Formats: sequence, structure tokens, C-alpha cells
Amino acid sequence: MTGVRRPVPGQYVASDPKGRAICIAAIEKQKLVYVMNRDTQDNVTISSPLEAHKAGTITFDLVGVDVGFDNPVFAALELSYADADQDHTPAAAENAKKHLTYYELDLGLNHVTRRWTCPVPRKACVLAAVPGGSDGPSGVLVGSEDEVSYWDESQADSPVSVKLPRRVHHPASEPTLVTSITVHKQKKNKFFAIVQTELGDAFKITLTTSSDKVVGMRAQLIDTLPVAASMNVTKMGLLFLAADFGDHHLYQLEQSIIGLPGSVESTDATKDPPTFLPRAVLQNMRVIDTLSNSCAATGLMVGEFAGGESSPQIYALCGRGPRSALRVMRHGAGISQLAVTDLPGTPSGLFTVRGSEGDEDDKYIVVSFADATLVLSVGESVEEVSDSKMVTDAPTISCSRLADGGIVQVHPNGIRHVKSDGQTFKDWQCPGLKKVGAASCNGNQVLVAYAGEAGEVAYFELDESMNLNLKTEKRLGAEVTCVDVGVVPKGRNRSMFAAVGSPDAVKVYSLSPHDLLSNRSTAAVQGRPVSACMVDMVGDGSVTLSVGTDTGIMQQTNLDAQSGAMSGNPTKRFLGAGRVEASRATVDGRSCGVMLSSRPWISFLSANTGGVVTAPLSYARLDHACGFASSVVSEGLVATSGSELHILTVEDVETKFNETVVPLRYTPRQMCLINGSLAIVEADARDTGEAGKVKLGYGSSAAPSGGGAGGGGGDGMDVSDDDDDDADSDEKKTPVRGPVPEGDSWGSAVRLIDPAKCRTLDVLDLEGAAALSCCAIQFASRGGEVMLAVGISKGLSFEGGVAAKEYGVSLYRVAESRLTLLHTTAVDGPVLSMTQFNSKLLVGVGGLVRLYDFGKKQLLRKCEAKASGCPVRYLSAAGDRVYVGTLGESVKILKFDAVRGALNLVSRDAVPRNITSMCVLDADTVCAADRFGNIFVLRSPSNAVEETLGASFWSDAHIPTLETLCHQHVGEVVTGMKRASLISGGQEAVIYTTITGKIGALLPLKNKDDVEFFTALQSKVGAAAKRPVGRDFAKYRGLYAPVKKVVDGDLVGLWGGLSGEVRAKIAEELDRGSAADVSKKIEGVTSMLM
Repeated sequence: MTGVRRPVPGQYVASDPKGRAICIAAIEKQKLVYVMNRDTQDNVTISSPLEAHKAGTITFDLVGVDVGFDNPVFAALELSYADADQDHTPAAAENAKKHLTYYELDLGLNHVTRRWTCPVPRKACVLAAVPGGSDGPSGVLVGSEDEVSYWDESQADSPVSVKLPRRVHHPASEPTLVTSITVHKQKKNKFFAIVQTELGDAFKITLTTSSDKVVGMRAQLIDTLPVAASMNVTKMGLLFLAADFGDHHLYQLEQSIIGLPGSVESTDATKDPPTFLPRAVLQNMRVIDTLSNSCAATGLMVGEFAGGESSPQIYALCGRGPRSALRVMRHGAGISQLAVTDLPGTPSGLFTVRGSEGDEDDKYIVVSFADATLVLSVGESVEEVSDSKMVTDAPTISCSRLADGGIVQVHPNGIRHVKSDGQTFKDWQCPGLKKVGAASCNGNQVLVAYAGEAGEVAYFELDESMNLNLKTEKRLGAEVTCVDVGVVPKGRNRSMFAAVGSPDAVKVYSLSPHDLLSNRSTAAVQGRPVSACMVDMVGDGSVTLSVGTDTGIMQQTNLDAQSGAMSGNPTKRFLGAGRVEASRATVDGRSCGVMLSSRPWISFLSANTGGVVTAPLSYARLDHACGFASSVVSEGLVATSGSELHILTVEDVETKFNETVVPLRYTPRQMCLINGSLAIVEADARDTGEAGKVKLGYGSSAAPSGGGAGGGGGDGMDVSDDDDDDADSDEKKTPVRGPVPEGDSWGSAVRLIDPAKCRTLDVLDLEGAAALSCCAIQFASRGGEVMLAVGISKGLSFEGGVAAKEYGVSLYRVAESRLTLLHTTAVDGPVLSMTQFNSKLLVGVGGLVRLYDFGKKQLLRKCEAKASGCPVRYLSAAGDRVYVGTLGESVKILKFDAVRGALNLVSRDAVPRNITSMCVLDADTVCAADRFGNIFVLRSPSNAVEETLGASFWSDAHIPTLETLCHQHVGEVVTGMKRASLISGGQEAVIYTTITGKIGALLPLKNKDDVEFFTALQSKVGAAAKRPVGRDFAKYRGLYAPVKKVVDGDLVGLWGGLSGEVRAKIAEELDRGSAADVSKKIEGVTSMLM
């Protein structure tokens, strides 16, 4: 949480292969060595640090050398700048040499010395230890430009190197840098290294030895992989690749990697290496697992663009080059749809029945309709059953398997008990004209509530002769809206409590034979209870009671296992606009509660926090759901939506978001919404257009059409296996960058994506131009037609500053999901941002803000204003105001004078900042972020317009300044920022994303009590929490400016990791009752966001 500091050890960590010592190095000067031991209890101990500093050096890499059981040795790749520090001429810096240095830890003297050093190629940047002792020759591999060399103290005068094969179309004048090396040890003292270049090409390096000396090296092409930040090979032959950008992958090394038949190889360092054409399909590896990684995130949008979903989605532009993607993230755990089929009507209830007592699989799915019941058998397929002996001409209110192996079915007229033989049954009819209004049953108990305001209930139990006997009837005095008897705990004959809902309360009644149906506790409910569900989530006998209401609120409380008393402070949460239906299910081996409203939710015991968490499920609206298990689906859900029956599985309940990935061709720059589609502009420097790639044999990394959203199901209920060919193809695909052209060439494209189906509708490749910005524009003169404006640069170069041959704004017409270029308007500066303003196009041209109207051959300039001496990075408009974020002069607010047709400066920020992202909160307030990782809220004075109009002349001295309301350092460059709500009925917050792919939020606290509480809690937790790197939390958050009116949510989140004693002490100091009350307060604020 402190970032990189040049003199602070921690940037590099290396360990002795025998586990005797570790070395921690800083980028500059400092190195610390720690000796590792074990005490008498066999616990690992660490010694005081031993210094191995070297002034005037910069460390590039550090590894532990395998020297067997000799004194531990660490190899460092260092550049000495001591001479260049005294001589400031460029020649002195260019002549500074890079060295490979051995540091030896003398275990006897407890001292570290510089044992050996020798010069290596100036471009060397990565090291890898070669197995030593009895396993190999020891030494290190050094990766530099176009070659890998072997170095060791014993062969200091005769290092061995090998040149790596080169790509066919790669410019001969540009060498390729080796960026990552890992060594794989095999049996019988065999080993090889895997080397990767900056283009992603991976090579196998083998050493030839003679008399324990390395005499030759061999390099063979393996495959082209994503560029790695780090690689590691396990003993089982699995390669984990931590990607620089995009998803991380776990690869299985194929058997062919041993010999690599037909592979391009190089063995002679004196000759030109062979060439090869990279392949987009893996030949010697297979992807077996993937870890999602959103780095680098370059843009963000939040909104319900898919249609038909109850909550918005997060759209993030991520990655770089051919590994770029649009990631569509939905709040909630992912759900896999295994099967879906149509039903003859709209169900009113859904139940599953196990095969027999102790059976883990369900035998029947019982679907209730308004006037009938459908019974489906579960096997290899789901089919209708006609001889189940259950009542099928009436709706089913509750249904369950009994302990005797029979089935109990509650319907409006009574109860049917189907015996274990499946042929005989026994009916119980409601007395008189009474009807069953609500019911619940488990393996031994049935609780029936009659319809009506009297609130009569009847309780049944299974006796020793396996008959359902009426134990008692009772008039509760209020209409019963829902009941639940829970499940029978293991080792017991009955559930001890029943939950009964009435119009404005929920009550817990005892089911103990000694005080049957006596009231144990009562809690008021906000709304009319329509469902109740008791689940033992912890597994210790305590029960969590969830009550769903017709107002969309779910109320949750804990029941005491002995007394049945409810906790005094229940948790309330708004789940959606519809009524809340609650049921039980088992997911990931945990007992969970499933709540259905305008979207599905799941309540479970979190392994991360140790508390009960209610989180959404990322799926369409469901009407009814319950747990389901079969030979195919061990822990799933069966649910209904409308007149469809779905079989589902929950992927990971702990996941905050699930995502769908749409691959892109180049690095995404900006996106906008146009006619229900997403328009994305992509551009990469030093890249070739798609036509050039195809001509040279490089395939497209992102197909322009086809499905991208995954999904399952079909017309029937049979679960079909994945297509083997498609699965095998996905495991073998790999992104390939290139070919790298000579000169300043750009690869760029404009793409249209359907956000509902997550697929590309159209993509136009731009030859010789770089698209850097886009905006949807609706000109009044075009009758409301929505067009796409794209800011382009031709011949863009970064050498000696940013410059281009031509700048322009291209206008595209969007018709039938296709892009058609209308015209391009030349401008005299880079176009990094555009927005619509008064039915015209507002464009940031360099440091100017220009207003354009539609023209037949080009855009027509209406007015302009100089906003800054730096390029305009962000533009936004609201009413007659324009909000400008610049790359050096922070934020400025302009006001449009309709009479004069001019843009006037209203207020500005007095602090110079390089704005990277910005969003408007209201007419006077903006939230923005700068390139140093600071987020701040700025507000214009309320009388700024009057003060500006009253000035005698335009001067910065007369322009009101923006006031800084809030400020905090988040530690990463913020690249996207939007004001939105993530859940239905939730509070609006500022959602932001950073360059590393982190998603954060700034949630406003609306009352003084919350501000005081969380400010005090932050201080208490900061003092009690562990500090891994020993730095103060407040100093970090105020790295560039003091923290102002922002509570550190990450720090407050450490509350759950404190010990029980510490939490109890803090709760007492805060005068907030117990630690549980503090936790509930934190959860309550968090639930406002997600």
C-alpha cells in the first residue's frame, strides 16, 4: 500500500534454493539478507538483517544461486552510476556498465560479502538460476537483446550464449528484449529453461555440459504466449504465467515440449539466427485454467444497457494490444444455465423431493399451478410422471420427503401422505369450509395455517408407526401470511421452532412437546410478510431467519438455538421492487437462503468475513426457486421464470462480480453509447492494420461477428456436453502481436458492440490513422439522427514530443448496426475529448474548446474559447455549462452565452493538476482524479457567474477559484469515473476504475452521525490494525495533500480481521454497544452500494 520507493528494500526478493536465507533488495543501493532457522518447536525464525548495500548502483534483478550446501549466494544484476553522477555529460551515462555480482552469505561469520562481479551486456535485464550441486552446473542465465547467455564464476572468461530465433517480418534494426526466464527441473538431473521475449515468443533453452562446464546452448521455439510479468513452472509441469496485461493463465506443458519436433531452433551464437512466423494456435501447451485480470483499464461506463436486467452493468475497457477486451461486469455471483424448458402455464410454486431418507439426489420436481400440479421425475432427463399418487388437480402449497420414505403434499383442501411403497396414500381434509392458506413441512413435521383473519394453525408430526398425527390446533389471533418449520437438525427428531408471519410482524413459536405452539419471540416487520425461511448457516444449531415482504424488503435476524429469542437489531435490506420469496438451497457445501424479488439473491456464511452475507445473483428475474441435486448437478437450483423451468448452478458465491469478455483488436481508448450499442475506438502505436496482418499471415485476434456472451440451455431439459472441438480450440488459442512495422505506423479501428448479447456488430479498420476519442452526437439540423464523431490523428509520433501530420474529426452514420463514413473535418490540434452540447458537437482541439454544427461536406465551426495552454483531456456539459479537464491546468468551468454565441470562463482550479478522469456531480460540483492517484471533489462558488460578469476585464485574477471539498490519495491512476448506483434502489456513488483494473467507489455519507462514527472508527481501526510495511495509513492517503472529508473504506474494512477482544474494546470506546452492532452498521452502509 506504499508504492515503489527507490531506496526501500522490497522491490526484489530472492531465496536460497536450500531455504537457508532470503535477500530483499531495493531498486537503488540497499540489500538486506536474512538467515532463516527453526526453534525448538520447529517454528521458522528469522534473523536480524545483514546489510549488503552498494552505493551508486541500480538493481535490475535478483536471484538465489544454487550452490548446493555451500554458503548461500545471491546474484544481482546491477548498473553503477557513480561515475555518471560526477560527470553530467551524456557520454558518461551511456558508458556506465552493467555488472553481474555475486553476494555470499558466510554462515559461520554471519557476514555478507561481494564475492565476484563481471560486466555483462548493457541491455541485460533478467536473471534465472541454473540448478547446481549434484543437479547441474550452477550459475545463472542472463537475458538481454536477442540472446540468452550463461554466466558463472567458474567460467567468467568464457561465457556461453545463444541467439534466439527472430520473427520473419520484424525490423532487422530493432532487437527483441528477453523479459522473463523460468527454469524447470526434471528427474535424473535434467532441466531446461523457458525464455520469453517482449513480443510474447517463448523458447526452450537447454544447456550442453562437459566435465561440469557449460559448453553450448540450444534455443527452440515453443509457442507465442501473452507477455508475462513473471513465469513459474511447477514440478508437475504446469506453467503459471502472470500476464502483464489481460488474464493470467495456467498452462499444461505437452509431451511434445521434450523434443519439440520440427521447431525452429538456434545453437550457434556467431551466425544469424533462423526466422519463424508466430502462430495464433498453441502447439506445445494447453490452457487449463484462467485467472481474470482487468489490467490495464482505460475506460469505464456504468448503466443498464443490456435491457431486461434489474441492475446496471459495469463496462470496462481493459488490456493492451491483441489482449484487449471489453469486460462487462455484473454485480453478483455468476450462474450457469444448464437447461431450460417450457411449462404448460405460469407456476405458482416449486418444490423438490428427495428419493429417500439420506438420499443426496432429488427424485421429483413438483410444479404447482393455479389449479393443478405437475410432477416431474429426475433422472438422465426430466420427464412428467403420471403415477406419483400425488394430488394433481389442485395447486400444491408445500411438499417434502418424510422420514418414513413417503411424501407429504399440502394442497388447499388438506394433506396427502403418500406411503413409502409409492402406491398407497392417506388423506386429511380440512374441517368444514376451511382452506389451507399457508403451509410448511420437513421430514417429520407439517404446519398448516388456514386462510382467514382468525389465524388458525394445525400442527402434525410423524409418529413411530409412520403416520401423520394431528398434535394440536391453535388460534393465533391474526391472519397467517407465511410459515416455515425449517429442517430437522442432525441427531434430532424435530425442528424446535416455527416462524409464522402476520400482516405486520413475524413470530417464533415453539414446537417442543412440552410447550407446543407457545410464542417465544416477536419482531415487527416493515411490510406484509409473504415468505419465511430458517437456515442453519453456521452449523452450530443457531438459525438465521429471513423474512420476505411484499414491499421488496428482506428482514434477517438470528434465533437463539435454545430459547428461540430473536436478536434485538435485525438486518433489513431492500432487494427489489417485487415481493420477496425465500427458500433454502445448498451451494458450495453451505446451507444458504435464496431470495427472489426483481432479481435473485443468496444469503450465506462468508468464508472471507465470517458473517452472513446477502449478495445478488447475476441472472434474470426468477419467480420461484429451490435447491436441486441430481447425478449431473450435485448442488444446483431449479427455478421458474414466467412459463419456463430452469436448472442452474451458482459458480462462486464469494465472487462480487461476474464478467463477460468481448475481445478487441487494439488497445481501447474511449467508448460511448449510441442507439443502444456501444461504440469503441481502438488504437495501437507501432502496429499494422488488419489488412496488412492478413497479407503477412497474421490472423485477426478479434472476429468481427459471432457470439461472445456464453449461455446455456436449449429447447429440452437434457444437459448437453460442450463441443469437444470448440473447447479444444479455446484451449489452444493465443494472442499474437504484430508484425511490428518500421516507422510511425498505427493500427486502429472503430467498433460497434451489442451490449445485450456481448458481440461485435461491425468493425472498421482505419488505415494510417489513430482513433483516440469518440462521442455520440444528435444534430438538430439532421432531424434527431444520432451519429458517431471520432477524433483521429494521422502520422502520430511521440519522438521529441507529441506531434502528428494531421488531426481531424470523422463523422459516421450508424444505420442497421453498420458504420458509414460521412466526412472528416481537419482541425489544428489533437482531439482527446468530445461531447454533445445544445444539439451541437463540442470538441477539445488541443487547448481550445470548439463548438461545431453539422455540414454536408464538413463540420461548421460556430464558436471557440481557449480553455488552457495544455490539451483538453475531458469535456462534459450540463445545461449551459461546460466542464473542462486539462492535462496540466486542472478543471475549468465555462458558461455558454447564447446571446453573444461565446463560451466564457466561470471558475477554475487554482492548483495545477494533470486530469486523468472526471465526472459532474451537479451544476457547481465535479469529481476528478489526477495522474498521481489523487481523487478530489471541487465546487464552484454559488456567485461565480455574477462575479465573472461583473469583472471589468478578463483576467485570471478576476476568475473565482474552485473550492476543494474532498481529497484522498488512492495510490493508482484513475482512468474512468461515473456517477451511478449498482443495485436497484441503492444509493448513487462515484464508481471509478484504476489503471491496474481495480474498481472502487466513493459513497456519500448523508448524516452527521455516520460521518462522526466512521471517522472515529477509522482512527481506532488504523491504530489497532497490522501494518505489513510499517507505514502510517493516514500519511499514505495524504501523500500529496492532507486527506479532507474522506473516510478510508479499505481501512474500515480491516475491522473484520481484528481479534474479538480488540473489536469489543473499540465498540465500547465508540459507545456503540457490542462489536456485532458495529459490524451491522458497516454492513448497512455497504449494502447501500452493493
